[in-house]
Amino acid sequence: MEKDQIVSSPQPTRSRYAVLLDQYLIALSVVMMIFGLRQWAIILGIVPGPTGSFEAMSTAWKIATMHMAVVDLVAAVGLWMRVAWGRVVWVYAALSEIAFHSIFIGTFGSDLPKVGFHFVTLFIFVVLTILARRHAQP
Repeated sequence: MEKDQIVSSPQPTRSRYAVLLDQYLIALSVVMMIFGLRQWAIILGIVPGPTGSFEAMSTAWKIATMHMAVVDLVAAVGLWMRVAWGRVVWVYAALSEIAFHSIFIGTFGSDLPKVGFHFVTLFIFVVLTILARRHAQP
């Protein structure tokens, strides 16, 4: 064999569920980016928050807004890159939002559309992950 020839091994084929999971995570990263940028818009006073301007918010709301502004954007980057820590941060962000609007309903109020969105996205993620692992090529 000559030095000029490069031997390349064929790329393993991925199941359609693995590809679908990657596409899902990329789409979810765009949504998380929008969520994070909205939180920053609230902090900067571009849009009003759920309880009015950022300066007028209670301390709990300010902390939650700042927390989600950072966590949503970090999750968006991690999901876009399709790295394991991105999934972990996204699950953490989703569970935080669910907790804010269901467990701490007295402080943050009820936001059923947001809670429902996070439950549905987590459910779809779990289903796609299970299907991708079941149909993984050996």
